[in-house]
Amino acid sequence: MGIPHLTRHLLPYAENVLLDGREIESELPRVEAVVIDGPSLTYHIYRRLLGWMDPSSDVLDYQPTCDEISRGVSSFLLQLTRLGVKIHKICFDGALPISKREIRFSRIEKLRHRLELARRNLSLPATPKCRDVMPTKIGQVWCSRGLPQRRKGLPENPFMVSAVFEDLRNRWNKEQIRKEIDDDISCLADTDYPWAEITVMVPGEADVECASVAKLTGCAVLTDDSDLLLHNLGQHGAVLFLDSVQTSSGTWDPAEPDIRGLRICPHSLSGRLGIPSVQWFAYELQRNVHMRFAELTRISQESSKATELSSEYLEFLREYQHETTDNDVVRGARQSLQPLDPRVSELFWQYELPGIYSLDEQPHVYLGILNEDSSRRCAWEQGRTYRSLGYSFFNNSRPAANRFTAVHEFVRRGGRIVAEEITLSGTKTVASDMDLVRKRLATAHAAFDGGLTAESFWYLFALSDIYRDGAGTTTVPSGKELESFLTKGYMAQSTKWMDIHLLAQIQAGLYSLRILKQLLDIAAPGEELVESSSLLADLPPLHILMSRQRMIQSFANTRLVRHAVRQMIETYG
Repeated sequence: MGIPHLTRHLLPYAENVLLDGREIESELPRVEAVVIDGPSLTYHIYRRLLGWMDPSSDVLDYQPTCDEISRGVSSFLLQLTRLGVKIHKICFDGALPISKREIRFSRIEKLRHRLELARRNLSLPATPKCRDVMPTKIGQVWCSRGLPQRRKGLPENPFMVSAVFEDLRNRWNKEQIRKEIDDDISCLADTDYPWAEITVMVPGEADVECASVAKLTGCAVLTDDSDLLLHNLGQHGAVLFLDSVQTSSGTWDPAEPDIRGLRICPHSLSGRLGIPSVQWFAYELQRNVHMRFAELTRISQESSKATELSSEYLEFLREYQHETTDNDVVRGARQSLQPLDPRVSELFWQYELPGIYSLDEQPHVYLGILNEDSSRRCAWEQGRTYRSLGYSFFNNSRPAANRFTAVHEFVRRGGRIVAEEITLSGTKTVASDMDLVRKRLATAHAAFDGGLTAESFWYLFALSDIYRDGAGTTTVPSGKELESFLTKGYMAQSTKWMDIHLLAQIQAGLYSLRILKQLLDIAAPGEELVESSSLLADLPPLHILMSRQRMIQSFANTRLVRHAVRQMIETYG
């Protein structure tokens, strides 16, 4: 997850390269093949698109949506392919080791603090300017723009990495790419889903798989994570920093797409610094974060000549040594788990390989920071019953010796991040809770099925859940306010924090149903499982579920909205 200041110290030693796999003349070294750090690419595209957003948009519209980020990633990959750059793999984290828990907690806490500052300082426009879906323009992902301070306020979308992974495997076939991204798809391979097979969720960190591919093939790792410099990339493997990748002129010319970046080959760099590996420099930097480059290099040279490695250095190296998880367990489960959400995948591996991912502790689930009202109860309270049911159902499907008594969910509670313990239920309670879910869905279908699309139904189901679960503590808005929220995104004349929080609650409920569905899918098979899983079979993908714009578009028919709201109030009010 990066050693502070490492990139700043080493970037002056990077070489300018051209991303182009075609047979062309160039004064620069060419990068002809890459392996991509999936989460890094997702955040990179998010930041690039954020720079192109209309700053006068409504507060929840000036961040790119999961759909727009997914389109941007697809556009990025299409252009790389068009330039003849071979993409070996696109790797996503399937689980993070215990050693990363402290760093992860720290990052979530920083996001919580950003949310708190946004709640305190972010001004909400009196007259909202709602925007349409941003069209996919290829230049936006290759040309960087500065970010106004206002757009740095809210935390990043906690669902975007999951959405990009899901879309690369299930959404972006040739027809969808041609229809939504670019007409010219002649560069793509014969397979219908060009990126599905190379998009993988590894049973561990994406870093490890990226480093392994780079060492094996000599390609560059496309990432913004400086930790990749400390893995064994072999003699020719390199790191190509995503933030440096852009057109040489700063503008997009489709006739001459001159895309460049900065590359560091750790093996070559260590030779220039006179040390056995860059790991020595990083180790000394971690111990002496304020020391100058020349002094760090001198100390690294001296330390590396020691006849016996210190225990501290060996402990530091452990983080960058590949875990030996390539066994029968991993090979047997890896392919079947590919469609899973990253958080569900991590829960699975804590059960499957507890020696690496849990060490006999209760499983951890990190739910991330929602864009919500930090002065109110955390929106993740919504949907907790569904998540608990999913955890319990999956837990009961495991052998008795491989079960846990609880799951720890890391969420915001007031002004801090806490591990909330969810006690796992036994078989009888799970069966009873599953019956309750069936009844809730049956009631909702009876109320809302008239003329609504699947996505509209699920938005309404999640919305009605909020007022059913919060009965006695949550005031149900009027029919007019609910109609306004569904058709405009806000209940009064403009977006308020209550609207932001309500949307976060809807997203939390829908994502919790997604977790439940996936845990049902991978639990022990049986007739009950098939029936239970089919109840949630038409849950839309994340790029739809987590989009405020899609919600508004799906309720464009005023007559249907009024009828649905009337049914909601009569059924749940």
